Amino acid sequence: MATALLLTAPGIPMLFMGQEILEDKPWSDTPSAATLVWWDGLAADRAMRDQLRCTGDLVRLRRAEPALRGEPINVFHVHDDNRVLAFHRWLDGVGRDVVVVASLNEATLYGYQLGFPGGGRWREVFNSDVYDNFVNPQAAGNGGQIDADGPSLHGLPASAAIVIPANAVLVFAR
Repeated sequence: MATALLLTAPGIPMLFMGQEILEDKPWSDTPSAATLVWWDGLAADRAMRDQLRCTGDLVRLRRAEPALRGEPINVFHVHDDNRVLAFHRWLDGVGRDVVVVASLNEATLYGYQLGFPGGGRWREVFNSDVYDNFVNPQAAGNGGQIDADGPSLHGLPASAAIVIPANAVLVFAR
């Protein structure tokens, strides 16, 4: 969740050493065996491999979607009870908008009504649920796309009913 939000938010992201593989050792400016990144863990720990794959895919997504490298952001939906946050990223005049949806809810949310900055088809280009024991055969999601053909919602001109996996981040792109 933290890595996905970091790599989809405005600004220059900074991954701390080992964050891409879930390293949990304390940092030290005097390296020793007790503080070195445990790269061998990639061979032994599936969660570390899944996190590395997820981080790599997020970096590639950030490079592929210009809106994720720009500054504009509109946090258009914050629902404390549902524990859902959604924001819109774009570059003026480019037309390749992105919507990021993050859920800290312990349950998958089905048919969740969410505003979108434009009607029509939106591709689900990232779903963090897929990386839970990659490839997660029970990943909840939207089948790779949604149609934002509903009425205006959350101050945006269109809306869609989406599936938001538990404790996950989704990214939709035009």
